[in-house]
Amino acid sequence: MVGCIAALILSQFIDFTLAEPFFDKLAATVSPLALFSVGLQLKFNGWKKLIPQMSTSMLYKLILAPAMVLALAIVLGVKGDVAKITIFEAAMPTVVTSSIIAEQFRLNTKLTNLIIGVSIIMGFFTSAVWYTIIDLIL
Repeated sequence: MVGCIAALILSQFIDFTLAEPFFDKLAATVSPLALFSVGLQLKFNGWKKLIPQMSTSMLYKLILAPAMVLALAIVLGVKGDVAKITIFEAAMPTVVTSSIIAEQFRLNTKLTNLIIGVSIIMGFFTSAVWYTIIDLIL
């Protein structure tokens, strides 16, 4: 948060165009490192007893949330790229932020990491389904 505020304030006084290539290279490493760290934390022992919680989470995130956004877009008459992108983003798998929050509040990080890992894999399939649905309806 401090970095974000500093960047917003300093960018008004300092020209960072020379540093942009460096920041582009640095930003390109964020997603692979985040996925790598989640992969390292995945432990599949005892995962069977967590299936009900994982299923509930993924049902909401991969199916119900995009369905609700699609229904809202249809009811409001929103069409085009804005509706398609919004629905498709709602259908994306659970991300690393949830793991960070779970760790911060000492919640069940094992469950969170399992949900992230499995939902990324399941998201490949559900994203294809949602893409087809969006393409047919909107």
